[in-house]
Amino acid sequence: MSKVMVLGAGDLGRRVFHELAHGPGDRHVRLVGREEDPTLRAANLSRFSALQRGYHPTVDHATTDLNDIDRTAECIAAFDPDVLFLAASFQSWWVITTLPGESFQRLRAANYGPWLPMHLVPVHKAMQAVRRSGTSAVVVNAAYPDAVHPILTSVGLSPDVGIGNVANNVPGIRVAAADLLGVPVPEVDVRLVAHHYVSHRLSRAGDPGRAGMALTIGHGGQDLTDRVDTASLLKRLPLEYRRTGGMPGQAMTAASALSVLVPLADRRDALVHAPGPGGLVGGYPVAIEGGRIRTALPDSVSLEEAVAVNLSGQVHDGIDAIDADGTTHFEPSSMAVLTAELGYECRTMRLDEAEGRAAEIRERFEVYRGRAVASAS
Repeated sequence: MSKVMVLGAGDLGRRVFHELAHGPGDRHVRLVGREEDPTLRAANLSRFSALQRGYHPTVDHATTDLNDIDRTAECIAAFDPDVLFLAASFQSWWVITTLPGESFQRLRAANYGPWLPMHLVPVHKAMQAVRRSGTSAVVVNAAYPDAVHPILTSVGLSPDVGIGNVANNVPGIRVAAADLLGVPVPEVDVRLVAHHYVSHRLSRAGDPGRAGMALTIGHGGQDLTDRVDTASLLKRLPLEYRRTGGMPGQAMTAASALSVLVPLADRRDALVHAPGPGGLVGGYPVAIEGGRIRTALPDSVSLEEAVAVNLSGQVHDGIDAIDADGTTHFEPSSMAVLTAELGYECRTMRLDEAEGRAAEIRERFEVYRGRAVASAS
């Protein structure tokens, strides 16, 4: 029996935990949250609804606070998972979507990079606990892996791989390519290299913006990319291939997480897409083989080219550069949005400064949200 721990009982963590419990796989799944009552309720909901469908999962729950690194390490060690899924963030991406329309539109122009501390800090704490626990689990992270992983690599604490982002557009591209080629979807091989900035744009604008990306489309073992007008194909993503977004669209992110977690838990090989493999910046095609993870780039794209593509996306997402010691330099025009809207400014951030920055962002955002709601009412 494989053991999977879901550390983080927010919306995404609960969705993934629920799906892991609803299957024939021989798994023991534990949901770990911060508060006892909601975590217990979520675990029991998944357990009982699985039984209703004829599954007999081994599921349970535990509680910890990521701020208590020793307690979290004990929690991980006690369960000794084969796979550990980190689904923790100080402020999820969807929170700004709850703002009144004009405030949301102004704030979203900052892109994702300036919000980095909100995702970096909890993952950093979790990975310190992972190290102290002595676990050999494969660690899979949901919180902005495109940037969090290369930063934590600097201190030897990067998770093994991320989820979502680059993966979320691959199904739509495969369906669009299959329709264009007139072949069954399972026969279409898509390899996409793209940063979070690009993956966020594709389903909304149908293009990568000013950032780079690499896309190949194959069928029957042949690379057909040159025979496909990929620019026109991508333009169709927000049209006839559009899908539900926002909070309901978290179903796609959960599915992307499961595409990584299930092969790892069930010990089978798979070709998937994921951000941050091995601490790399951005997103890549990834092969899961024998519980190990490696990039699976098409022959036409070298690793150096793939990294360069992702670095271009990183800049447009609001991060100019990440130094070898983990120091982050933010892109001025993106940061200027947070300065104008929240009164927050940070040009350069060391890893040891991230927690203070996260606290400042949270405090300033709460004030901003209160004013926005008041002015809209």
